[in-house]
Amino acid sequence: MNFKKHSPFFLNAKILEGISVGKLKRSQIGRRDDGYGNLRDFAKSFDSSKFLIFYFLIFITVFIFFIRLFALTIVGGEKNRNLADENRIRLLDIEPERGKIFDRNGQLLAASQKIFLLKKDLQVSEISEKTAGELEKQLLAGENFEGELGKIEQKIKREYKFGEILAHVLGFVSQLQAEDQRSAADSSGQIGRLGIEAAYDSFLKGKTGKKLIEVDTKGKNISVLGEDADEIGRSLHLTIDSNLQKVVYNSLQKHLSRSSSKKGAVIIQNPNSGEVLALVSAPSFDQGNIAASLDDKNQPFLNRVTQGVYPPGSVFKIVSALAGLESGAITNQTEIEDVGEFYLGNVRFANWYYLTYGGKDGFVKIDKAIARSNDIFFYRLAEKTGLGAIRQMAIKLGMGQKTGIDLPDESFGLLPDETWKKSTQNSQWFLGDTLHLSIGQGFLQLTPLQINSVTSYMAVGYLTRPHLVFKIDAKDKKDEVEIKTKILANNIVKEENFKTVREGMKKACEEGGTGWPFFTASYKVGCKTGTAEKALGNPHALFTAFAPFENPKISITVVIEDGGEGSSVAAPVAREILDWYFGKK
Repeated sequence: MNFKKHSPFFLNAKILEGISVGKLKRSQIGRRDDGYGNLRDFAKSFDSSKFLIFYFLIFITVFIFFIRLFALTIVGGEKNRNLADENRIRLLDIEPERGKIFDRNGQLLAASQKIFLLKKDLQVSEISEKTAGELEKQLLAGENFEGELGKIEQKIKREYKFGEILAHVLGFVSQLQAEDQRSAADSSGQIGRLGIEAAYDSFLKGKTGKKLIEVDTKGKNISVLGEDADEIGRSLHLTIDSNLQKVVYNSLQKHLSRSSSKKGAVIIQNPNSGEVLALVSAPSFDQGNIAASLDDKNQPFLNRVTQGVYPPGSVFKIVSALAGLESGAITNQTEIEDVGEFYLGNVRFANWYYLTYGGKDGFVKIDKAIARSNDIFFYRLAEKTGLGAIRQMAIKLGMGQKTGIDLPDESFGLLPDETWKKSTQNSQWFLGDTLHLSIGQGFLQLTPLQINSVTSYMAVGYLTRPHLVFKIDAKDKKDEVEIKTKILANNIVKEENFKTVREGMKKACEEGGTGWPFFTASYKVGCKTGTAEKALGNPHALFTAFAPFENPKISITVVIEDGGEGSSVAAPVAREILDWYFGKK
């Protein structure tokens, strides 16, 4: 067909005049009215300038098309080919198993295992490794392809053998989130939250593997093009004795229930090495169901051993006694009369024995003052030493600072002074503040771990760094890491003064002392009771001890929040635990 012959855009004046219009007569042409009225008038309306505009628009359109085609194929050709390949080839992460965690005796505490999930549309079911292998052999489902029954996906599940008993020691894991700081090579998998899982995450996490797969147009796996295998994380060996840990956990739970308290802490160390043998914080949490504890007002995720801060009460008198002797303000022969009570201005300072029973201890020396926990003696001692000597001794013993334990987010506690009070309360430091500090009250705040570190010092005469891990495994034996005892300080006080205070701690758990639950124990201990008063509610109950008195093997500190008297509430917990410990030896 001749397009020009039948298109009105190619009609000219001669045709319209009837010179040659396919032998049509003018009258016939005039009758072919298709809505324009008269074809002569229609043709005249299309002058040459309008034809030029039409051709120009066509040229511009074609030109833009060729420019775009040039940009896609020549200028950005390589980039766009890569994009096409990326839509066909995908790089997937292979989640590694985390390293195992063992106790000091080789008991398995935490381990990871692979689980297999069969996914078909919205249905997900867990299957065994054996079933996964059979389905893949029959081409019904696989990790690298989607079969008739669906696709198999492999996941890593972390399991904790002792659950809540070791929750604050081990912590837990969860899937890596965008805000977590990890290298690009470790962009998937699990990350440690709290406890050992967090502190040693870089050792436990292993190496993420990579798998290069080809997919079809629907995104289904076709084949594996390459694979870089994952590597299991390194295993850790803890200083924890899991059998002792269970005894401590159960004993604390029982005594918390008796005292109508829900919150407490127990820390046990080997004072010779700083090895943590047991660490329990209550309430605890279920590592397999973290969501259940998120709204608990009792703060189950708080590790009260390392993060809880408390006025230490009379257990701090150990520090005040050492400060008094070292400063020369008193000697082991200095006697101070227990007058029951006295006033400083209009503030009353009284001994607990006088307030409770109306009794007085008469003239007492430092060893008896420790054994009887005599407040009057320590008030008068603080008047002699002043704040500086007491605070300086506390700093030497690690208070107001982190112990360095290998757990995250340890608290500093609070060791106040004049500057602190002025900056926080806009008030000056008074003598009464020093007196309150000397018996562990006022603004002073310590963690149970800090108290236990001082107790361990009194057991052996040197200060160690507490730690929970003693060995980190490696594929090659030469790459294994052994964590040994770290002595932070020794010769802190003169031997004579050290022995004097230590003797007072021994008498505290003998007839006439405050640690009455140990009067009948078959072993000798050095101890100190504490009852930390608060503005509201029952006081916190504290007890700290080391045993046996000669050649100590263990130090223990117990705190029961809102529990009442340390001797009646916290000391029985320690007695029950130490009875078991020495009974099994």
